[in-house]
Amino acid sequence: MEKIGLKYGLLTAAGLIGYFFIMKMIGLSNIVELRFLNAVILTIGIVMALRGFKKVKKEHFGYLSGLGLAFITSLVATIIFSAFMLIYIKTFDNSLLDVLTHNRLVGERISSTPGLVIFMVLMLEGVISGAMIGFIAMQFFKRPDHTVPNSP
Repeated sequence: MEKIGLKYGLLTAAGLIGYFFIMKMIGLSNIVELRFLNAVILTIGIVMALRGFKKVKKEHFGYLSGLGLAFITSLVATIIFSAFMLIYIKTFDNSLLDVLTHNRLVGERISSTPGLVIFMVLMLEGVISGAMIGFIAMQFFKRPDHTVPNSP
């Protein structure tokens, strides 16, 4: 389970970083509301991890095992993405930090360590989203009649 969580966590982190670069290239990285699509990428990663785990197990797996896999996947992806964003903001582009400090929800809490606050906000956002996504996805994957279609 841990290997599958790590694999799909890395793939999900790559997707999140790729999405950030696409947004940066088309000039939309300063729109904070578009971070919602990070949850879509995280959902795809978690569902792919659960699907991969079901293929490996070739049988019904426990509800808590699925939730654990979703948590591992989201934790790995979120740690990597949060660390990437912290390094990116500190090294290459402070304008994103300015956008987040002007945001009422995050900006009021930024003190002398804005990098740490941004890292923690991204971590909480990703892990909580991952837990909710895992809970929702397991409603589908817990059913014994759910079969994974054969892929070519």
